[in-house]
Amino acid sequence: MSIQTTFAGIKKQIETRSAEAIEERLEDIADYAVFISPVSTGAYVNSFSIGKAGFGGGRSKTSDNKEWYQDEMAQKSTALNNLQSDIQGLAIKQDLENGSSRYTLRNRSPHAQAVEDGEGWERTDGYHVFTKIKRKFS
Repeated sequence: MSIQTTFAGIKKQIETRSAEAIEERLEDIADYAVFISPVSTGAYVNSFSIGKAGFGGGRSKTSDNKEWYQDEMAQKSTALNNLQSDIQGLAIKQDLENGSSRYTLRNRSPHAQAVEDGEGWERTDGYHVFTKIKRKFS
């Protein structure tokens, strides 16, 4: 006679814990991206989106006709709320089950490249936001 048990519940526990860890990591990335981003008009910081790798679209705010020197904390709070909403909308646990748990942080602001590398700027260098994010989280 033998006694046995099946550990199907362990797989679900692992997937749940893994999904929670991925969600926390995405939240850390979102926090950092917003924290290190410049705010002049708020367009750049509010153009971040997080989605499944290969997702189309995302936020794209322009600085046209916006006042300069916006309230930095208010703009960053809005941006972080948007990213947290994106993260909550992801089906991370299901993606883990399907083996498709890859995610992308994107900024579709029309001037995102200039913010990154200072393209066309005479007085300052770029902010290298994505370079810093990659360095910290890769």
